[in-house]
Amino acid sequence: MKIKYLKLKNWLIVSLMGALGFSSCHSHKQLAQPEEEQPPQPQPREEIRLMYGVPTMGYRIMGHVKDPQGRPVKGVSVNVLEQGVEATADTIYGDQENIRRYLKRNEVKTDNRGNFELRYDDMPRQNVRVLVRDTDGPANGQYKNRLLDVPVKAENIDKTNAGGWNQGTFSTKIDIELESK
Repeated sequence: MKIKYLKLKNWLIVSLMGALGFSSCHSHKQLAQPEEEQPPQPQPREEIRLMYGVPTMGYRIMGHVKDPQGRPVKGVSVNVLEQGVEATADTIYGDQENIRRYLKRNEVKTDNRGNFELRYDDMPRQNVRVLVRDTDGPANGQYKNRLLDVPVKAENIDKTNAGGWNQGTFSTKIDIELESK
């Protein structure tokens, strides 16, 4: 009941102000000045467009994970770490529960041929940090985790759909060799 009363009160105040002409505080009338004291009119300027947002770039990272003998490794987790996340191959620093949820939510698994594909949007970066983890246990061998920095090179950025805040799409293919434990 109280919410309905407040909505009605606000509607009445806004309606009354609009009817009385309190819609703006700026007068569109110019003050009368003698002809000789009128300042020169400024030249029209080019319109400046202001946008509010953050530059973004699409990322597509494809890859192949193999063991030391060159055989494909299936079922390993591949993640992209967000910018600013401090990590080593075996430890990601921060709140462990949030990290577990983040890794689970953003991971892809390699298929039977060891292939994976990551697609996401983020701010433009100098490089992309990829974390490869053996999370399936001894099912297909045991491997050490691997942390890679993939450089974002200008020749790998497709700018056909770039414009405004969109900086284009970075696409690359990487081969990752894991070490046995």
